[in-house]
Amino acid sequence: MEAHSCANLGVTIPLDPAQAERARAVLPPGFALAAMPTMLVETSTCAGANVNGTEIGRFHLSEAALSVEPPRPVSSPRLGEVVAENIYMLSQLDTNVLLSEFKSGLGYRNERVEISLDLGAPYQLGRQASASAGGVLAPTTATAQLTPSLLPDSVRVPNPGIVYKLWTRDAQGRYVVTTNANMTIDRPASGVGTVNVPEGTVLARILGGRSATGVAFSGRAERFVNDTFVFPAG
Repeated sequence: MEAHSCANLGVTIPLDPAQAERARAVLPPGFALAAMPTMLVETSTCAGANVNGTEIGRFHLSEAALSVEPPRPVSSPRLGEVVAENIYMLSQLDTNVLLSEFKSGLGYRNERVEISLDLGAPYQLGRQASASAGGVLAPTTATAQLTPSLLPDSVRVPNPGIVYKLWTRDAQGRYVVTTNANMTIDRPASGVGTVNVPEGTVLARILGGRSATGVAFSGRAERFVNDTFVFPAG
């Protein structure tokens, strides 16, 4: 899959020892939580994508994940990497039927839901950003106070390669991993964000409550490239 013209709002939440213990209980066999564990909640909007040769229009994504140690070595034949974070996908929510079918077919926990994203004015001091995702799998809301864009609007920075490796295990117990790289980034910003989750959800059980605060980040990317690999169980 290749997506283009994407903007995002993410919040990385550091997990304390009690939260980390609950997170370990959620991971399937074969996965180990990272030494400095975090939970990521990220929402994105993309202008379009190519999904297995079919073009789709504008769509939204909302993902929740835990930082893990890589259970298998993997590298993309198309893209290199400098430092890539390995994350176990608790959920991958989106707004497109074809994209939902593609992700659920690979084994990711997916649901098609209502998703919104508002990044505020990119050059405004103390700007407020927000995101929300519905459904029952991993509904969230997030708010963040971001810096103005850290680069002029005309400046784009090349990305060195793979940024994330997105892991899950499918119904057959196989490891599934998707490498994720964005070719250029612009309008980067950072700040402090708060994630709110409904009581009784997986995210609430891990966090031990209905809200958590972490480091917020945002930006735009012109092109995302994803390659997916499947490894036998064991």
